[in-house]
Order: sequence, then C-alpha cells, then structure tokens
Amino acid sequence: MQTIGSKELIREINEKLILKEIYLNKKIDRTSLIKNTGLSGGTITKIISCLIEKQLVKEIGEADSTGGRKPILLVLNKDYARIIGIKIGVGYIDFILTDLTGDVIFSQTVKYEGSISPQKVVSMITEFHAKFHDKHLLGISVAVSGIVNPNTGTVVNSFLLGWKDVELAQMIKKEVDTYIFVVNDVDSFSLSQLYNGNARFYKNSVVMTLGVGIGGSLIIDKKIHTADGGVGEIGHMSVVPNGNKCTCGSRGCLEAESSIAAIAARINKATTVAELKKIFSSVSNTEISELEFIRKAIDLDNKACKKVFKEFSVEIGIAMKNLINILAPDYFLLGGETLEFRDLFMKDAIEFAKKNAFGTLGTKVCIETDTLGRNAWTLGGIYKIIEVNLFENRI
Repeated sequence: MQTIGSKELIREINEKLILKEIYLNKKIDRTSLIKNTGLSGGTITKIISCLIEKQLVKEIGEADSTGGRKPILLVLNKDYARIIGIKIGVGYIDFILTDLTGDVIFSQTVKYEGSISPQKVVSMITEFHAKFHDKHLLGISVAVSGIVNPNTGTVVNSFLLGWKDVELAQMIKKEVDTYIFVVNDVDSFSLSQLYNGNARFYKNSVVMTLGVGIGGSLIIDKKIHTADGGVGEIGHMSVVPNGNKCTCGSRGCLEAESSIAAIAARINKATTVAELKKIFSSVSNTEISELEFIRKAIDLDNKACKKVFKEFSVEIGIAMKNLINILAPDYFLLGGETLEFRDLFMKDAIEFAKKNAFGTLGTKVCIETDTLGRNAWTLGGIYKIIEVNLFENRI
C-alpha cells in the first residue's frame, strides 16, 4: 500500500512540480529549475532524464550565457499527446484538437438545426476522435450551458439544450476510453482567463458572458467556485416582474430580457422598416441566425438599434452593479457573443456600474472585456485536463 511519505509518491510530486514549471515557462534550463523548485541538482537531473526517456520532455538547444557553458533548454514534447475540446452551443458545436501544451492543431464548427440529443453529440465526438486516433489522447473536455456537475460529469439541467440529468461523461467514456471533463461553458471560458487572460493577476474575479444565454462564473482565491454545479447563474436573476418567459420556466430573468434573442425581438418591435421585419420573420432560434439579424438591423435601422442597445446597457449595468456590491471583486470580465456590438452599449454599461456601485467598490474593481476570443470557451477545459493529468498529485 502506498503511503504519503513513500519514495514513489515523493518522486511523483517532484516530477509534477518540474513538469508544471516547464509548462509555465514554455522553455527553461536545469539551473533555473533548481532555483524555481528548490529541488537539488541531483533530483532535477534524475527526473529530467526519466521525463526525456518517457518522451514527455525534450531538449531544444542552448540558452544565452553570460559566461561558461551555455545551458540546455527544456520544453514539453508537444507531440506526446493530443487533447480534444468541445463546446456545445445552440445551433452549433465547436471542436478543437490541441497538442500537449494547449496549442490548437485543428478546429471545426458543425452547425445543426433544431434540438440535438446527447446521443447525437456523443456520436459526433466519437467520429471526431476517430480522425486523430493515431496519437495518444490525454482527455476530452466538453463545455455545456446550464447546471453542470464537474465532479460527476453530469449535465444536471441545460435549459438551452433541453437536457436534464444527462450523465455525459459516462456516455462518452463508453465510446472513448480516456479522461473526460464535463464543465459549464462559462466556467470553461473562465478557466481560459485564469490560465491565459488577465484574471490570473487578480485574487477574486467575476466573469459575466452575454450571448444566447447570460452566464456567470465566480473566481475565489484564483480558483473557479463550482460546488456541485449551478454557481454563477447570473442570467436567472429576476429583473422584470412578470416579464418575458425564460427557458428556465420563470419570468423576467435577465437572460429572458437581455439575451441575443431578446435583443433581436426588441429591435423588431422598435423598427418600422418593412424589410427588417420581413427578415426577422425568418430568424431561427439559433445564435448564428439571431446575430446575423442584429448585424443587418444595424445597417437597415441604426436608430432603432441604438435605442434598444441603450436600454440593454442599463440592464447590464444594473446587473454588474449588483454583482459588484454583493461580491466586491478585484476584477470583472465581460465576454460573450454580444461583445460584437460593444460600441453600442459597453461604455454606458460600465459607467453605470461604476457610478452606482456602493461606496468605493466601483472604483476599486478593474472591469475589462475578453481578448482571448471564441476558442476561450473550449480551451479552458483543455487547460484543466493538462493540469489534472500532468501537475496534480494523487494524494
């Protein structure tokens, strides 16, 4: 039986410490590893030799030297394994294949009409994996909207997809024998911000996404707070008594009043342009279709769009203010598809939140918009797979 103090476990802890240091630094020499980890030169030499033999690490040349022998640089072997990431949206599914460091090798978006079943998604994942089965697969990450229990890989309730109590991780595992990580899509987006965005420079953050749904994520002590799922459902705060019917079954939720679909409907109501009303009549219940309508609306009736987005800016500003008052974050990040139209609402929303937040909370928080782009929704789960498999200890 392995004990916490056994040589094997200590070696594993040291190995994962070294792997993480190489990963975070991109490339590093042995002397720097000794300095950064506090491990002895002998330990570093032995473990690096073992990692090179396993083909997890490789030498790539020499670093600059101020005198003496030039140090040999070490990097993770990108080709050691592949990772698959999936984001299930409304009307589309994003597929990404990365190398061991999380760099994207291949990406693909598949559109679908109407609803999609969990069985169909699993079949599509299996087909995607089959294209790249020649390499060792480190894991598969799936980002899904709604209440997701990442500990069990269960989609408890995705109102947008119409899924309830779907044991998605188990379903995928039956088809592809690898590590499976199922996560709420906004939490995956937030993980990307923690690894590669500015959120990594702050202790406590709030992430708010605006799109086909309105989502949120809480970062406390630089860790995503998930519990067993359902944390950060910002979009289901009630903002209008007896307002629009929401996909969750309630009325007047922020998502029902301020999602992409709600914005499109409000523009249609505000416009008198016959051509625009005709276009709206053919809009389908998908993110792609609704976004395209808003783009056309801005060209055909800019005045109506400005009016709707002015109202939208106040709604989002109120939500931001409330979150700042309740959570007092150091950092507040806005993301999502609606940011395509940021020039019409973002400045006003941020100004409202900062001006109306309690005391000095509005002036203390740093508010920014996403700079990582669409892949952030998928890459967060991929980074988590890298962390779990390469850096976490089995204690």
